[in-house]
Amino acid sequence: MTVILSFTLFIPNVNVSFGLQYTDYLSEKYQIAFQYPTDWTIKEKSNKIAEGTEIDVSDKKIGNGKIGIHFYNDLLEGFGSTDFDFALSDFYKHRITDDLKFEYKTIQPPSLLEIDSHKTGSFHIMFSQKDEIDPISGEVQYWITFVGENGYMIEFLSIPENFDTPDNTEMRDRFISSIDFLGLSNTSDASGRISSVAMSN
Repeated sequence: MTVILSFTLFIPNVNVSFGLQYTDYLSEKYQIAFQYPTDWTIKEKSNKIAEGTEIDVSDKKIGNGKIGIHFYNDLLEGFGSTDFDFALSDFYKHRITDDLKFEYKTIQPPSLLEIDSHKTGSFHIMFSQKDEIDPISGEVQYWITFVGENGYMIEFLSIPENFDTPDNTEMRDRFISSIDFLGLSNTSDASGRISSVAMSN
């Protein structure tokens, strides 16, 4: 077993856009860099067995918005397949059927885009508890990307009334467009499976 020592580098570089300020963040451990709102909090999981997402970025006001970045260094373990299209379809199917206590509504069905030139699948759903006087409800958008032998599942979650506020809409667009996956590029073979290619400097 090869153990790779890694660290997180915090870059105190503030960017301003449309009234919101952004800070650059780079994680060597999870091989990703991005920008997030300066007044949000960020927490990175220290080890694999700790609870929670690998990187959590959230508004200090509960319900206003939260970004979770899940990292998998084993595609079969994380997604059940190395075939991207199958993994996206299967993940969507399970997300809208897994918990029978909730009712789900698809706002945007699975579609394809690119993040940092990598094929990415995304979908957007709402959920609400069934048969409750004061049900818990939320709205969430997911992005799935394979980068070499690694996989990322990114989610943005908020209460429905805050999901599309001007600040949250701008923040999501800025966050997604700022993502830089570090160290690897991916290519697909004829069957759609992903293989890794080292990037040259």
